[in-house]
Amino acid sequence: MGEVSRARSYQVSAIVLRQRDLGEADRIVILLTRERGKLSVVAKGVKRARSKLAPALQLFTHAHLQLARGRSLEVVTQAQAVAAFPRLRSDVERYACASYTAELADAMIEEGASCEWVFDLVESTLAALDDGGDMASLVRGFELKLLTGLGYGPELERCVECGVEVGDRAGGFSAVEGGVICPRCARGGAPISEAALAGLRGLLRLPQSDLGGKKLKESVRQELERLMRRFVDYRVERELRSAAFLPK
Repeated sequence: MGEVSRARSYQVSAIVLRQRDLGEADRIVILLTRERGKLSVVAKGVKRARSKLAPALQLFTHAHLQLARGRSLEVVTQAQAVAAFPRLRSDVERYACASYTAELADAMIEEGASCEWVFDLVESTLAALDDGGDMASLVRGFELKLLTGLGYGPELERCVECGVEVGDRAGGFSAVEGGVICPRCARGGAPISEAALAGLRGLLRLPQSDLGGKKLKESVRQELERLMRRFVDYRVERELRSAAFLPK
């Protein structure tokens, strides 16, 4: 009996992306796990005041969980918080950035898809936000790294129209075409400055853990926010609700 019981349960490292109520006391929790990708699980009794599961199943928390196999959804049987990231729930702007990080990861990752690097990217972004890192750099870097790693990132080196290398200067940036356009082909798309192009390349190249200490020039920050907002919305095929609350 013990062997059967163990076979029906397993452990995961997880980050809480989203929750929704299920009846009076339970919740369905959407997790990003290192071992099994995105999972929807049931947390029974988690809404009760004395629930032992509740502290480890708050939004954005990194936790070690034990899951039991259920008929439709796995059930959380044990939960221990690894990192609670309390600043993300006490600071309105950082909460908005964390919500956007979780929502974009949720939108781009299919249920059950295994992707350890996405888990690590989300975890490092939340940790840097909680540590007081620059919000704009971390959000833009997260967008670029997530989309590029999944095969949807912007082309930043060659013209998406003719294929020529654009060097340090591009004639434009097209969300629809998927990246930079050389001056010769720049009939459409949004203009992009030399500083903004360098900024995109730098944010993509540097490790996410280093971006918390990188503060963008205000004009570049605003330009990248406009360019990436259109690009992300086009790739996700809808506007993310949390994007409206990101710091301006």
